[in-house]
Amino acid sequence: MKAEILDMLSQSEEPVSGERLSTALDVSRVAVWKHIRQLQESGYDIQASPKGYRLYSAPDTPFPWAFGPLAERLHYYPEVTSTMDKAMELAQSGCPAFTVVVAERQSKGRGRLSRTWQSSAGGLYFTLVLRPDISPEKSPLLNLAAAVDLSTAIENLYGIHCGLKWPNDLLVDERKLAGILSVMSAESDRVEFVNIGIGVNVHNDTRKVQPPAVSISRLTKLRVSRTDILKAFWERFERRLCQQQLDRVIDEWRQKTITLGRWVKVQTIHDTIEGRAVDLEETGALILETDDGQRKTVVYGDCFHQGHARGQNN
Repeated sequence: MKAEILDMLSQSEEPVSGERLSTALDVSRVAVWKHIRQLQESGYDIQASPKGYRLYSAPDTPFPWAFGPLAERLHYYPEVTSTMDKAMELAQSGCPAFTVVVAERQSKGRGRLSRTWQSSAGGLYFTLVLRPDISPEKSPLLNLAAAVDLSTAIENLYGIHCGLKWPNDLLVDERKLAGILSVMSAESDRVEFVNIGIGVNVHNDTRKVQPPAVSISRLTKLRVSRTDILKAFWERFERRLCQQQLDRVIDEWRQKTITLGRWVKVQTIHDTIEGRAVDLEETGALILETDDGQRKTVVYGDCFHQGHARGQNN
C-alpha cells in the first residue's frame, strides 16, 4: 500500500486528493491517511493541503515499500549483528531465491578471513540469498558476477569507474568503495544456497578508515541514493542469473580488473603467496606466476596489490 501511494505521489506534480488515492487503492480515506502518517514518521516530506497530498522529498532509507514489486523479498532492519546472519536464518528456513536483507548498521559486520567490516551510518549493507543451479566449484563466479554488476550499476548511476580487485573489492584510485563476501551451503555436487554479502561506502565518512577507502557521495556531485544503488544492482544481478549468463563473467571481469598484471600478495587461511597475477581459471581462481617462474592457483584468499607488475615502471 505504501509503495502504491508513493508511486502515485511521485508521478504527480500536483497534490493528489485523498479521494483519488482511496478510489485507486480501493481503501478508505482513513486508511490512506494512516499510511501517509506512517510515511511522514519514516522521514517522507509529504505535505497535506485542501487539494490533497504532495511528496516533496524522500529519505535515503531502503525501506521495502521503496522497491515496488521487489518489496515482498526485502527485509529491512535499523540494526543487526550482520545482514549475513539474518540471511543465513532465512536461507535455512527456505526463503525464496533473491531474498535481500538490508540494514542501516551492523554491529558485527563480516569481512574476509574473519575480519570485521566497519559499518558506520550512511553505508549500504545487504546480503542477497541465491539458489543457483551450478556446481560448488563454480560458486566463486557468483562473487565475480556480483562485482561486475555492482560496478556497472554504480557507473551507470553516477559515472564512477570502479576497478575490480580479485576476488571481491571495488576500488577507485586504490581506495576501497565496496566489498563482497559469499557464504555457501552445498553438498558434494549440489549448491543449496549461496549468500552474497555486500557493503558499499555511500554517505559514510571514510576519511579515517584503513586501508584507504572512499564513498560514492565524495566522488560525485549528483544526488546519491542507497535505494537506487541496491535496486539497480539487484535487478541487474537477478536478470543475469535468471538468464544463465555466468559463462561470460570471466571476460567481463577481465575488462574491469586492476589486479591482472600486478605483483600481489595473497593471504590464505594457511599460507601467503606472492607473485604476478596473470589470469583467472574458468572457475574464477587466480593464477600467480612466482619469482622462480612457477605458476600457482589460488582459489580463496585475501589479495593485496604490491604496486605495478615487475618489469614495469612505478
